Amino acid sequence: MLYTFTAQTERGDNMACKMKCNLKGDDPKETLKELIKMAESEGFIFHGGTTKGTFEYKGKVSAQGEYKRSGKNFSITVTKYPFFVTYGMIISEMNKRLGKYLSCEKA
Repeated sequence: MLYTFTAQTERGDNMACKMKCNLKGDDPKETLKELIKMAESEGFIFHGGTTKGTFEYKGKVSAQGEYKRSGKNFSITVTKYPFFVTYGMIISEMNKRLGKYLSCEKA
């Protein structure tokens, strides 16, 4: 069994992984459509619309978070993930798995 933690700890420290991302390509709507299709095939489940919502990842590890989009700009906050996963690992995996469509960095 893998243990996960919620981003808000008992001390009140915010441990959420916050990223700012940019959609690649000239047509944001088409890029977003392709991104969602590919992400769902990789184990992502989305709840919401094209401008904001929440997501879950069910792969080798599980994660949850929220996203907001304006044009080609995304803000992604991963709020729940395994305790052994670092901030850098999350951003690296996002760029590795979704890099054809997004470019992400620490917010």
